[in-house]
Amino acid sequence: MNYQEALAYIYGFSDFERGGRYTRNPAENLPREARLLELLGNPQQQYTKTHVAGTKGKGSTSAMIERVLREAGIRTALYTQPDLHTYRERMRVSGRLISEEEMAQLVPEVKAAVEKVQASHEFGPFITYEVSTALALLYFWRQHVQHAIIEVGIGGRLDATNVIEPLVSVIASISFDHMEVLGDTLGKIATEKAGIIKPHGVVVTSAQSPEALLAIARVQQQQQARMLRVGSADGDPAQAEVDAGRLPPLHYRYRLQHREGEQQCFTVWTPTYTYADLEIPLAGAYQLENATLALATLEQLRERGVYWDESALRAGFRAVSWPGRIDVVGHHPTLVVDGAHNADSMQKLMQAIRATFEPSRLLAVFSVARDKDIAGIVHALADCESVVLTEMHSPRAASIAMLEAVFQEYAPHVHVYTAPDSSQAIELAHHLAGRDDVICVTGSIYLAGEALRWAAARGNKRAAQAIEGIDHP
Repeated sequence: MNYQEALAYIYGFSDFERGGRYTRNPAENLPREARLLELLGNPQQQYTKTHVAGTKGKGSTSAMIERVLREAGIRTALYTQPDLHTYRERMRVSGRLISEEEMAQLVPEVKAAVEKVQASHEFGPFITYEVSTALALLYFWRQHVQHAIIEVGIGGRLDATNVIEPLVSVIASISFDHMEVLGDTLGKIATEKAGIIKPHGVVVTSAQSPEALLAIARVQQQQQARMLRVGSADGDPAQAEVDAGRLPPLHYRYRLQHREGEQQCFTVWTPTYTYADLEIPLAGAYQLENATLALATLEQLRERGVYWDESALRAGFRAVSWPGRIDVVGHHPTLVVDGAHNADSMQKLMQAIRATFEPSRLLAVFSVARDKDIAGIVHALADCESVVLTEMHSPRAASIAMLEAVFQEYAPHVHVYTAPDSSQAIELAHHLAGRDDVICVTGSIYLAGEALRWAAARGNKRAAQAIEGIDHP
């Protein structure tokens, strides 16, 4: 089996990311994955783990935790999804992507185990994500990993990754997304994500909504676990619940000191220490929240034997990279690429771009999956000067006609243009923009990948350096 054959096998299963909803018995999710891993020798039991859930921020948080531990000399693994350019981005060891050769060697082993599970007729069919998760956990074992940071796919309670026993469970920011799977309230969504909390374990969360926090706290109490909260030093949105004794106060607090472009300098107050002058090369106030969540998680890991020191923390934060998140890949006009794909993340993205770049005008190139809250996302884009609508290379992409109708209803004053594909859309946006304007390509991680490849093909070194292979059109 070569790499292309291995990739075709993995994508041959039903795939939520590419095809949307699928119907199966959710009660089988974890037993089916556990059986598959048992046949592979239970690789997930051979190294320690951190488990990270959340609507947004979980990827950045995971990347920060991994980078700090790598600086501390620990052999790390990182499992995330989806990918920007190549499937291989989903599984990394010490920052290195799984190679095509390694995938080609391991997939037949996973395939044989999958066929044994399917031959028993005890469970329904696998999906791409479940097979990918087993492949990643097996790969990490074969690579003699010491600690793995495992990002949840969707939700948490029934996610394939929830077969692991982590040292720390982490829940990043919670907002509305995947409502058809997780529920139509923040409480329901948070309850699903809190399903990763283990009995007598610890959960660290940066969730801010009182409704979400109360849901997490209910699960935490049922599991007799400990809950640590992260938030801004400038105020706690859940203070009333804290005062009423329904939630613990913030344990970790952060405050921006200053920012220069995408660089941010900040202070974090922990229960026992103050970290001043921490630096991250990631723009947006929400990245300070993610960094503080990572720091809180790292302190819990250190208490459990995963050692790092302050120099590793500072070096790891300074060196962290997470492409496709307020990623500047062009100047005059400034071209920013970001994978925001729900209303809350789009609102925060627009605020971050205005605060970071202070553009004369803000233009957007936009495509989104048709099952998202398009009206809410368009409302967040309503203060853009112009928007170029396009259709990304995804079977889930909303049509341009659908997007035009939503803009007409929810943002009728925005100048709307259209282009049949992302390359033409970006070029049109450049024609419309002035030197001091900002163009933001956003709406999906898949569109972000297309934009980064467009920039790399035109000589942008930052975009090109982050591309280590291309599987996507």
